[in-house]
Amino acid sequence: MTLKDELLHLMREDEVVREALASTGELFHGYHPEMEKVHLRNAQRLKDLIEANKGFPTVSQVGEEACIAALRILLHAISWPEFMRAHEENLLVLAKNNQVPKSYVAFLVDRIRFYEGRKQVYGTNSDWDENGILRITDVEDPNHLNERRAEMGLQPVQSLVITPLDGEYHPPDPAKRYQEFLAWTKKTGWRTNT
Repeated sequence: MTLKDELLHLMREDEVVREALASTGELFHGYHPEMEKVHLRNAQRLKDLIEANKGFPTVSQVGEEACIAALRILLHAISWPEFMRAHEENLLVLAKNNQVPKSYVAFLVDRIRFYEGRKQVYGTNSDWDENGILRITDVEDPNHLNERRAEMGLQPVQSLVITPLDGEYHPPDPAKRYQEFLAWTKKTGWRTNT
């Protein structure tokens, strides 16, 4: 199997499990153990592939679709903080040189900061607030957010409110959900002093 084919296969496996869990509603009640298992297995395989490839698979090596699959696998490795952090700097360089899609690197930068409890750079992560409204979490220098987003190929942010109070995925107890999220970030090593 080629590197391109394997990356696409790994992403398809992720999507199949996600769709199955979403169809039963299980996906929306915390980080489901089966989803985490797939994410960690795929991340370990991606790590091995990156080592064998002597670098992150770029668009010129595997095509845009497979490069995005590799980036998505990395983005889904949320319970392996060291793996995500280890690729941030290199991917920023690759994005600057148009070797990987910039928008996915923006997602990575923000996801790392979100789980660490820091302000985002590009405003790509959302979370439920204390009132149960899904909002983009705090960003650095909000006055220049859309400029930074444009540099990474992202659309302007028109409103920080993403969903109304009601909806299919609304947490019944936002405060409890937030405490569970904080406990998870400590358990996985994203945060140590919050």
